[in-house]
Amino acid sequence: MESKRGYFVISLDFELFWGMADKYTVEEYGDNVVGERTAVPRILEQFTSHSIHATWATVGMLMARNRDELLSLLPPKDLRPLYSDMRLSSYLYIENTRIGNNETEDAYHYAPSLVALILNTPHQEFANHTFSHFYVLDGDTNAPHILARDLDAHAAISKTYDRTTSSIIFPRNQVSGAALKVCFEKGITAYRGNETHFLYAPRKDTAQSYVIRGLRLLDHYINLSGSHTYSIPRRSDGIPMNIPASRFLRPFMPALSFLEPLRMSRIKHAMTRAAKRGEVFHLWWHPHNFGIHQEENFKNLETLLSHFEYLKKEYGMQSVSMKEMAIIAS
Repeated sequence: MESKRGYFVISLDFELFWGMADKYTVEEYGDNVVGERTAVPRILEQFTSHSIHATWATVGMLMARNRDELLSLLPPKDLRPLYSDMRLSSYLYIENTRIGNNETEDAYHYAPSLVALILNTPHQEFANHTFSHFYVLDGDTNAPHILARDLDAHAAISKTYDRTTSSIIFPRNQVSGAALKVCFEKGITAYRGNETHFLYAPRKDTAQSYVIRGLRLLDHYINLSGSHTYSIPRRSDGIPMNIPASRFLRPFMPALSFLEPLRMSRIKHAMTRAAKRGEVFHLWWHPHNFGIHQEENFKNLETLLSHFEYLKKEYGMQSVSMKEMAIIAS
């Protein structure tokens, strides 16, 4: 479907410590995760203030109300992913870590109160980030079958909130054709693909070299890869619709604070391009990115949302969730 209207898509990868356990200890990254407890309500307040429609892709494990519910949803061991580096496994992490009994005891692994807050905020899409923060490209040869079981667990916990999901965001943006077919069979109709540039191609975590990471960091300040705006997506047979990312909203970094005007300008320029050309701009981040340096991060977010308000007034740009974007494109 062709349209001259530009669209502003926002998606968030909501994962608490489940998304960071393979990289950090609680002592190293815990403040960011605890900071989500205040960051999520603040993000929702800003979204409401600016009438933002957004997609919240949520790890199923954090939706559990208590340890018993969490353990009841774990697959049998022969249906758990086998990674070359088993530190990636949330299941091994559970076996080796003392997980608290509920959200009151354990702010790092449970967030049913935040899930409820998201669900009760208008225009917020509840979406899938897999049950266990599943890595598609790091799994064994049975990954499609094992992914299917993971998605079943996510559907089961979602049902207890009276929700189903139709959009998915793959952890670490690892996408494969086999995974997309499984998702489509499970009723998923949209996914967030990667930016169309070699810097952002789907890779195993071990293939994310320092050179690639460094160039991606530089790309946030200097235009190395383009604006990543695009025309209304097209549906493909047998797989969910791709609604690619355009820009990751990196968290504020004190050491690079002098470059913040460049970073904000780069994002605003791409948003303006999408609004003028009737294209899509898709911004994303993790709530834990806002867990620390909150004032600086929320100031940046306000800058971007205010710019969207300007583009809405001047060019008719519209805020949509991934699900809504897929419907518009159908």
